Amino acid sequence: MKPTESPVPLRASPWDRALRTLAESAGIEAAVAQAAQPTLCLGAGYSDLLRSCLAGPGTSPLLIADTDNRRLRRTRQTAGQRAQALRLFAFDDLRRDAAGVEAAFVGGPVRDLDGLLAFEENLRHRLREHPAVADDSLDVLVMDFVLNRVTAHDRPAALGESLRTLRRGGRVYAAVLLADEPLPGAHTIKHAPSDVPLHMPTEREALLAFEQAGFHGIRLHWSAIEDPAALDRIGQVDIRMCLIEAFKGKQGPCFELGQAVVYNGPWREVHDDDGHVYRRGERVAVCAKTYDLLMREPYTGCFIGLRAANEPSLSDAALFDCNTPALRDPRTTKGLAPFTGERVDTGACGPGSGCC
Repeated sequence: MKPTESPVPLRASPWDRALRTLAESAGIEAAVAQAAQPTLCLGAGYSDLLRSCLAGPGTSPLLIADTDNRRLRRTRQTAGQRAQALRLFAFDDLRRDAAGVEAAFVGGPVRDLDGLLAFEENLRHRLREHPAVADDSLDVLVMDFVLNRVTAHDRPAALGESLRTLRRGGRVYAAVLLADEPLPGAHTIKHAPSDVPLHMPTEREALLAFEQAGFHGIRLHWSAIEDPAALDRIGQVDIRMCLIEAFKGKQGPCFELGQAVVYNGPWREVHDDDGHVYRRGERVAVCAKTYDLLMREPYTGCFIGLRAANEPSLSDAALFDCNTPALRDPRTTKGLAPFTGERVDTGACGPGSGCC
């Protein structure tokens, strides 16, 4: 056991044991400690997941947000001075919080239609200019069983807001209860911190929601490598706790820098979240955005990167042509074959250069 790790109490409930194991295996504490920008704990206080956000030596701001005001007050006391509390109206709207709505009343009381229209205009302006959680402002977002506390209808909007608020390269950790078969409706779960009924997506439904929201590098963390224990069984459906980790960063234009990557294995072939195919040992042509993604977490060590000898600056690069051959010619990497937008050494001798 690492010195910073604390043992799971022997008398802890199956819920607490699974949650502690997942938080440690996913590295939430380290991610929050290393964050330069704020971390948001969404739905904080539902479980003990917040403790993983507070355990490390990080100094970046910590935002805790929930729709339950009583739970939020208790959580604020646990988090201490480092945390700022946001009382939300819904998990699928991180622009609107109680403080923002109250500030919109500054223009005057609402006594008639004109007053209502003025308030609504003031509120729209405030939410646009001063949202509770700004665009591209977070390094880490931790969802405390939020996907079980919203309906399937609201799930896409909740993940869309998560993507909006994360900066490029930021990540989300979502603790979630998953069903191994479709399970309509909401249900209470054995050992859960609250008896409020929860919605349980299947493994595929949850992952598809992250994919459709625009995340990449999505991976599952389980409490055990083999046969993770079910926390509950509803009818014939098993309910297991999981932690989903996903990254933001595949949005944006694609530029041609003559780069390539080689997948190291062990699989014969893998696909990324943009549909690119990488066969083991093949030199695959990629745009600058994809190259940058594959050189960082969560892909570190899966690929080797190959940059072109005539690589231009990004500001001078041409757009990456989707008709570019899937495999990069090794001569391009060595500067012996041209590609669109390549840097040309104007000081070199050549036909018509006048240097000879």
